[in-house]
Amino acid sequence: MEEKTISSILQDDKSESWFQEKIIANAPIIIAVFANFVVIFADYRVYDVIYQLTGVWWKALAASLACAVPFILWEIGWQYNHTTDFWRRVSLFMAGLAFATSIVLGVADYVGMTSVEWQNILLGGVVVLTGAHTVAGFLYYYNDPDVARRRRKAQALGTMLDAQLNAQVTEQLLEEGDNLLTLINKLGKRYPPEEVEKVMSILQGKGKQSRPDRARKQFTQRPIRDYAKDMPNPTERDQN
Repeated sequence: MEEKTISSILQDDKSESWFQEKIIANAPIIIAVFANFVVIFADYRVYDVIYQLTGVWWKALAASLACAVPFILWEIGWQYNHTTDFWRRVSLFMAGLAFATSIVLGVADYVGMTSVEWQNILLGGVVVLTGAHTVAGFLYYYNDPDVARRRRKAQALGTMLDAQLNAQVTEQLLEEGDNLLTLINKLGKRYPPEEVEKVMSILQGKGKQSRPDRARKQFTQRPIRDYAKDMPNPTERDQN
C-alpha cells in the first residue's frame, strides 16, 4: 500500500478540473467580456431606433457616442490604477449614465416614444449627454496625477529658464554698462567733461534740450542705471 503524506493529501483535495481551472478561475474576465458584448449589442439597437426615428444614418451612428463608446471608455478609466478615488466614482457614474442612455433609447419604439416631440427630446438628450461625456473626459485627463505632475514639472522648468534668461540679460547689461562707464572715464580724462556730456546728449537725441548753463556744470559720473535705461533692450535688439 502506497504511503501518503499530509502534503499529498492536501494536493489531492485541491485538485481542480479543467472547467475550474480555465473557466471559474477567469470568471471576472469572462463576465467583463460578456457585459461589454451586451453593451455593444444594445448600442446596435440604439442605432436601429434612432435610424427609424430620423432616417439619417450619421445621427443614428452619433448616438453611440452617448452609449457604448463612453461606457467602455469610462470602464477603462474606472480600472486605471493611478486615478483618484473621486474620479473613480465619477467614472462609475458616467458609465452608468451611458448604460442608462442606451436602455432608454433602445426601448423608445416599444413604449411609443416615436412622435416628433419625443424625437426632438431623444436627439437633444443624446447631444447633451455626448457633451457631458466630453467635458468629463477632459476633466478626467487634466486631473490625472501623472498629467498634473508633468504639467507642474513643465511649469517649474519654464520658470527656471525665465530666471536664467533674465540673469543672462542682467549680466550682459551690467558688463556693457561697466564698459560704458570705463569709456566715459577715459574720455573725461582726455577731453573737457562738459564737452563729453554735450556730445553724448546730442548722440542720445537730447541735443536740442540742452542749455548752455547746464553744459558748463561740472561733469559727474552718472550711475549705471541711468545709462542702462538709455540702452536698447537686448530682446528688442534681437528682434530688430
